[in-house]
Amino acid sequence: MNPMRWRTLAGGLLILAGVIALLNSIAGINLGSYVWAILFVLGGIAFLYVMATDKSNWWAAIPGFTLVGIGSGIGVAELLPRTADVLTPVFILGGIGIGFLVVYLLNPSFWWAIIPMGVMLSIVIMIGLEPIIAHAEILFFLGLAATFGVLALLPINNGKRDTWPLYPAAAMLLLAFINGVGETTWAGYLMPVIIILAGGYLVFRAVRIKA
Repeated sequence: MNPMRWRTLAGGLLILAGVIALLNSIAGINLGSYVWAILFVLGGIAFLYVMATDKSNWWAAIPGFTLVGIGSGIGVAELLPRTADVLTPVFILGGIGIGFLVVYLLNPSFWWAIIPMGVMLSIVIMIGLEPIIAHAEILFFLGLAATFGVLALLPINNGKRDTWPLYPAAAMLLLAFINGVGETTWAGYLMPVIIILAGGYLVFRAVRIKA
């Protein structure tokens, strides 16, 4: 990005911050949290402008959406304090997740961005639905399973699909299942049995290949 644009954006944000702070002092109204919320959002918009004007600046999507998420989270905490414990992390983590999603959309070869995106959005879903769904942690594992499942469908290996994402996807599904049955009396026996079966399968494959 042109250095002049950087200076213009940074200078504009500083001027706006000073004006808001001055009005705050003159009016005698405590707008501290709102000021921070606005500054974070404007800072994020500045990064998004950098990204929008030059797609090679894909990296700006991450701080851009993160700052917008932080600013939005602060604003929501002030406007709706009773929901702050849920909505604030949802906005912040959601902003981070969306940033990585945009990185992938701008550069499909950056398939790795799908993983942090999936982690962040899975946490968002878990936190958002935790007040109304028992054992919401299951949603987190299901979200991770879906994330790796999507990777298995994408051409991530020199334009071809790869099978390795299926293994963590299966592991996440297993963890979701274990958490789902965690209240049952036989759940404590499930994991050892699965480990024994997995080990037996690997031994069987090794013996079969050797033969």
